[in-house]
Amino acid sequence: MMIGRLLEEPQQPEYSKQIVQIQTFANGLGVCLTSAVQVQAVAEQGAYQLRLLNAWGQAAQGEISMPGSSPVRWQLQPVNNRVHITFIGLQALTGQWRPRLADEGRWCADVELRVQEESRG
Repeated sequence: MMIGRLLEEPQQPEYSKQIVQIQTFANGLGVCLTSAVQVQAVAEQGAYQLRLLNAWGQAAQGEISMPGSSPVRWQLQPVNNRVHITFIGLQALTGQWRPRLADEGRWCADVELRVQEESRG
């Protein structure tokens, strides 16, 4: 019986809150899940990150072509029982997210990104 357990494929943890859709916009990203999650936003060293707690999603990455600036790369990465979505550009970024209810009862976090204005001293 123990040998059978050693040879079994590790199973993906069951999360009721899973990412079901990712959509890029002109200045951001929309991430939809099966139900609402707690979100932490972190801005540090010119990058912006959302942390979706008690959620699961497959690793993904892409690029957002922001009008009037260089492209912004994004990466979705599952970390334990969270999902981190990190945005990095050649210029420092700031961001803001807002919740949205979508079709079929999906809960979405829409992220709007902006290039941070350089302070002129």
